[in-house]
Amino acid sequence: MYKPNYTITEKILQQIARIEELRGLAKGYRILPEREAFVKKRATVEATHSSTSIEGNPLNIKQVEKTLFSKQKLTKEQYAEIEVKNYKKSLDWIAKRKRQDNKELSMDDILSLHGIITESLLDETRSGKIRVNPVYIVNQDGETIYNAPEPEKTGEELRSFLQWVSSSAGEVHPVIIAGIIHYMLASIHPFADGNGRTARATVSLYLSLTGYDFRESLVLDSYYAVDRKAYYDALKSVQNGNYANAKTADITSWLEYFTEGFVASAEILSAELKALSIVEKDVIPRRLTREESDIISYVAEFGSIDLSEAEEIMSTLSRRTIQRKLGDLVAGGYLRTEGKGPSTKYIASNKKVA
Repeated sequence: MYKPNYTITEKILQQIARIEELRGLAKGYRILPEREAFVKKRATVEATHSSTSIEGNPLNIKQVEKTLFSKQKLTKEQYAEIEVKNYKKSLDWIAKRKRQDNKELSMDDILSLHGIITESLLDETRSGKIRVNPVYIVNQDGETIYNAPEPEKTGEELRSFLQWVSSSAGEVHPVIIAGIIHYMLASIHPFADGNGRTARATVSLYLSLTGYDFRESLVLDSYYAVDRKAYYDALKSVQNGNYANAKTADITSWLEYFTEGFVASAEILSAELKALSIVEKDVIPRRLTREESDIISYVAEFGSIDLSEAEEIMSTLSRRTIQRKLGDLVAGGYLRTEGKGPSTKYIASNKKVA
């Protein structure tokens, strides 16, 4: 079984303590559901733009937002648009996976994420599949700067690493495990392409499963995107050119970088949540059901929802139950109707609700 080599330094301890403090604050803020839905929408756009731009996607954040919330069908030539659509789908998948009882990160989870991220970008023999060919990372001058493990050893290394993740639950802080997940997936490079996006999405999944996703709105990827050189240098400085070195290297400096970025990202989110929190003592939003929250989040993303769209996202409920939930949200001031009969749409209400 894989065993990471690192030391918990005073710097890491201080950053973990700050993360716990910020996590407690994030949980405590009282935020109206429609406000929280917009925070999640902003996080989705930012995470998608940041993670794909790190790999060279040319779309700016406005173009990413337009692509994500457009219902226009894409052609196979629109590679950049497909890439960002896929990444959002992976984030949507993570939100659904979080609701499952099983909270253990698995090989199937990682393969599923890769399959979503590379759908229509890689052929079916490579999308969601462990690579069968060697992988070399080269710099702009064409020089090889990193050799991943041989393809026949890749699956074994991934399973060994995941065994450590499973055995470390409850013994190692989840943020430390998340940092090691990021490092090891980048080092094993288990796929023909899409390794960086999959590594970052897997970190998001693990933090979600362990309750460290900060109300499903934490975006770590922007920290890396702001200074990509520092991000890659933090990895390369401990990988030392090949997987044999990377597997046994002292990764303390990487964990210091990772926790530093975590704190910076959580600080930004905490300030946003504080600004949106309810300060009036007499205004307390009622607790919404999961289905009601899903409806509000959908409206925040797409501007409106109709009955057929609501049926798609709540496929296990009857039409009558869905109609009642939509009516309750209108009565509660969360939504308002536009149009009549079959053409009725439900859009965000600007009224102050309690």
